[in-house]
Amino acid sequence: MTHPALLTLFPQIVLIVAGGLLLLTGAQRAWAPHWVGVTGLFTFILAGVGKALIPPTAGIAEIAADSHGDVLQWILLGTGGLFVALISQRPCSARTATQSAAMVMFGTSGAMLAVMADDLVLLSVALPLVYLPVGLILHINDRRQTADEVTLKFAMASGVSLGLMLLGFVLLYASAGTTTLSTMNIGGDAEMFQKSLSSVAVVFMFAGLVVSLAAVPFHFAVVDVVDGVDAWTAGVMLLLPRLAAAGALLRICRLPMPVDTQVAVPILLVLAVTTILSGGLMALLQTRVQRLLAYLAIAQGGLWLLGLAVIVWWTGQGSAAGVRFAQAIWNGQLLSTTSGIAGLFAAAIHLSGRRDRFQFVDELTGLGHTQPFLAAAVAVLLLSLAGMPPLAGFWSLAATCWAAASAHEPSATSLIAFHRGFLAAAGAAVVGGLLTVAVAIRLCNLMFLQSPLSKAEPRRRTVAKAAALGITAATIIGGFTVERLWNWLAGS
Repeated sequence: MTHPALLTLFPQIVLIVAGGLLLLTGAQRAWAPHWVGVTGLFTFILAGVGKALIPPTAGIAEIAADSHGDVLQWILLGTGGLFVALISQRPCSARTATQSAAMVMFGTSGAMLAVMADDLVLLSVALPLVYLPVGLILHINDRRQTADEVTLKFAMASGVSLGLMLLGFVLLYASAGTTTLSTMNIGGDAEMFQKSLSSVAVVFMFAGLVVSLAAVPFHFAVVDVVDGVDAWTAGVMLLLPRLAAAGALLRICRLPMPVDTQVAVPILLVLAVTTILSGGLMALLQTRVQRLLAYLAIAQGGLWLLGLAVIVWWTGQGSAAGVRFAQAIWNGQLLSTTSGIAGLFAAAIHLSGRRDRFQFVDELTGLGHTQPFLAAAVAVLLLSLAGMPPLAGFWSLAATCWAAASAHEPSATSLIAFHRGFLAAAGAAVVGGLLTVAVAIRLCNLMFLQSPLSKAEPRRRTVAKAAALGITAATIIGGFTVERLWNWLAGS
């Protein structure tokens, strides 16, 4: 590993070294959970400072020097830092808190490495570095009666995902003759066998990664796992591995292989529509908090798939401007979705208390009377996920629908020939937003129009509450500073 490569990987190195030291020192003496949170947050801040000050170096083998995944890396750093800071709010022992924080650091570094990977070998190594730490978090869960069960379910889902993905990688290497993603180009004068093999490879790679992304109909294992753990673990489970899978999908969707556009776009559009609609409908029917949040996150994942379909389309059309436009919109959708889901889980962690009491949606009844600011934050975050103006989520959803509608097919008989698949997917995104509005109305009715079911119990988890309120404030501010935010997304 050369010196420039070490500098480029400085954030990952910091996270891995800090996580290892945390495990070693935690084995000798138990750290207080709040000190674990402070140390972990400082580590993520240091990694972020290093990423901001050290520009990516071009010419390093296996590492992409482009900026396509730069925003996603910042999202991963923010997500990991948030959940490490909230480790003190988790109902667990000091040893479990120390081990869990280290696993989040390892998982975040693996996810960032997957986003930067420009080689099939590195990508196949980076993703297990995400799944294994998350699986260990599930295994060391203090809910011993469910720890083994949820760990087994996650291990089986991850194994299927990795198996299909690796099979796709092997077929892609066989058709392209190289493991470097940026130099693959199977089109034009390529043999028919190579084109067919690359199409089959794309199917297997997508099948493997959408299992980790929990796209419908591959979502059941994720929902069951989330339902058997505490709110902190559920938040990590629903964000970290799914963001890593999204980053890996981005690397594959950016392949310069126009022959696979005819295969990849229909797959992504079908998965996007089914995931958006099914996730929204199922969220509306849930009575348990963890499952409701899981289905909301799954529905938002459908929007990620729609954005990726637009990126693949413009890549196949050979339009660099179209790809940059779609990439910036996808980054914005990822940012608004992740912040909204993370804020809702921060609120759930606050309401859970030391005994992890917050499990059913009906327990939100009267929250607007007992904790009005937190209830308002939950409502705002839900409405942002639904795409209601003037919140940040509105601009990301509107931009995603606009990008989908802008994808048109070349036509000799008309000036613009809209792509029916993208138009249908954009319509599904609007319907999905309306379903999320229905979820928000249902919860607002419980929180603001109903009297509390019992006397309010004191909640001392001020860090989690402050995180939920801070993310809500950022969501509101982001809706009014959309031009500045867009300039950052488009310039990344």
